Amino acid sequence: MIAFLKLIRLPNLLIIAFTQYMIRLCLIEPVLRLSGMFIQMSDVEFALLVLATVFISAGGYIINDYFDARIDNINKPNKMVIDKGVKRRVAMGAHVVLSSLGVAIGIFLSWRCHILMAGSTLFAVSVIALWYYSTSFKYQFLMGNLVVSILTGMAPFMVALFELPKIISYYNNRLAQQQYDFGTTTTDTIILWTGGFAIAAFGLSLIREMIKDMEDVEGDKEYGCRTIPIVLGIKKAKGIAAAMIVLFMAGIGYIMLHQFEAKDKLSFLYFLALAQLPLAFILFRMFKAKERKNYHFASVLVKAVMLTGICFMFLLRFVILK
Repeated sequence: MIAFLKLIRLPNLLIIAFTQYMIRLCLIEPVLRLSGMFIQMSDVEFALLVLATVFISAGGYIINDYFDARIDNINKPNKMVIDKGVKRRVAMGAHVVLSSLGVAIGIFLSWRCHILMAGSTLFAVSVIALWYYSTSFKYQFLMGNLVVSILTGMAPFMVALFELPKIISYYNNRLAQQQYDFGTTTTDTIILWTGGFAIAAFGLSLIREMIKDMEDVEGDKEYGCRTIPIVLGIKKAKGIAAAMIVLFMAGIGYIMLHQFEAKDKLSFLYFLALAQLPLAFILFRMFKAKERKNYHFASVLVKAVMLTGICFMFLLRFVILK
């Protein structure tokens, strides 16, 4: 059982579920409350959305390890699960079951939320993308990084995608009046905020994927992967990752400027202490990195920044409703 939980990356799955619940409870719900509106998706329906996302993600982790067994035997032999803790046929069976359940739940939920075609396609495409990532995309220049980062960014945005149709249907007249009076609506605000978190998740995931490629360069090179560090070299890969970190920090700085002007000191200090300073430290550690463990440490720090970004939604709820 422990080996299987390692295979499906249980901590990562919990973070995915936590993210989606935070988007619902600390962003969408308080924004709606400001306008006297309420969430229309039931707790059971939302739990199914989270479950479908988690099942598909778990299936993706399994199939990635299944096809990555040879590379992992070089990059991280002590952390291998396939063939050591979980048999290959069991892993493949678990992938099929979890992915199928995720898509089936997604189709049912898409029908319930009146987005049958869009929702069903999203879940099915996610499973297909994860399969091709494991078998093909990850060996191609930049393609694998982009696929993983896009799917990571979709996790928070899926909450709005499934919540909004019911909200728009129920509050159609009120939203139309908001559009007439103010030129913008509550749903526009929700899309803006969830889109911001989705873009942040995409950016940090892409940075982390590039750092992980530098960490795993030995095994990747052995089996023909064309990652950025292999194709362009470690020095240029560091430069690209550094540029992305600086760009990300600039984006956060823009948000912090508005927080400062709005005299939102608490949010300003939160971003400074738990985003900007850690990112600056990651930048420093990445340039100093020479061994595999150094890159691994930088990768873990990026993941920690992602988690602090999710936790910011606790504070955001307080700011919205104050």
